[in-house]
Amino acid sequence: MIRALGLLSLTMIAACVAATHASPPQPRGAWVAGPAPEDPYGGSSDAGETCGPNATCNFECPGGGCSYTCAEGSTCNIECDGGDCRLNCGLGATCNFECDGGKCGTGCSSGATCNLECDGGSCAHACAPDATCNSECDGGHCS
Repeated sequence: MIRALGLLSLTMIAACVAATHASPPQPRGAWVAGPAPEDPYGGSSDAGETCGPNATCNFECPGGGCSYTCAEGSTCNIECDGGDCRLNCGLGATCNFECDGGKCGTGCSSGATCNLECDGGSCAHACAPDATCNSECDGGHCS
């Protein structure tokens, strides 16, 4: 009995010490305004083509390997026929992304709506907690 009490006391002391050294709690539901989540297939530092804030832009990439940035509040329609394209969808933007060659990736910011149609498979969304990300994957291995 004394041994069990000693073990319980030691466990409680360890829990108190660990709690005092833990990182401060983050507020639930908070999202810091900033750049879109990192594209899951990223790697290129080339910004590619950009659609300015509160604009509507249409982009086509017949050979693949393109990258796009859709700024805050804008609407972007992207057709990537060769696959391997990247999209950074800004705060509150709407991005419609057709990827016919597969292996496309999106970073979808807070309040944004990202619609991804991936006909070649192996596409991925990096979606902020309060963004809306929709995907249709023909070819499998999408996330």
